[in-house]
Amino acid sequence: MSLLLAIAGFACLAAAMNRHHQEVIGGKPSPSRVRLLRVAGSVALFALVAFEMTHDGAAFGAMLAFGYASLGAGVVSLALTAVSRLRLRR
Repeated sequence: MSLLLAIAGFACLAAAMNRHHQEVIGGKPSPSRVRLLRVAGSVALFALVAFEMTHDGAAFGAMLAFGYASLGAGVVSLALTAVSRLRLRR
């Protein structure tokens, strides 16, 4: 659950950026879509922190949340790199 929240949050934040949106989805996002993606990404990351802190306590939960956030950011980063390299080959 936590890793999925982290991946979803960072994927939404990445999709809110013009370059990543254009590579993955195609075209530049509208300002309302950028706002929606940023809010969705922020809510997912906040939910990750809240979930971990209520489940495992404040100190250990915060540490786990940042660990999951780091792992989720790495997964999204690798996925974006793979997508861009696959598009270059075509």
